[in-house]
Amino acid sequence: MRAATLSIALMLLLASGCQGERDTTAEDMASAPQPDSFAPLASIQKASITLPEDAETFGEGEHAALLNRTCLACHSTSMIRYQPPLDRKTWTAEVTKMREAYGAPFAKEETGAIVEALMATQPSKKD
Repeated sequence: MRAATLSIALMLLLASGCQGERDTTAEDMASAPQPDSFAPLASIQKASITLPEDAETFGEGEHAALLNRTCLACHSTSMIRYQPPLDRKTWTAEVTKMREAYGAPFAKEETGAIVEALMATQPSKKD
């Protein structure tokens, strides 16, 4: 009963607020007063962010050049190294997502090699 009373009260409130209102037509808009002058944008603000510096790379070695070339354009070495241990299927999905969704700079054919390199560099490997 209380919900029905509340619903009726809400409908009456809405109905009373809408009395006398009508849809705005194109004619109404054309006859509406226009501002005297147009004020152009005074200045354009440039937004930017500053990322923390991270000069660390994957160093030298069998997988380093590949990871340095394909991953460090967007990620820091520490961000990659401190991911939780992932299995091959999960790394493959992540690497594929980086290429397909975010445009990571590597060819599809390199996916397997990148996954191998990531698995070799993670702290605790899982297969």
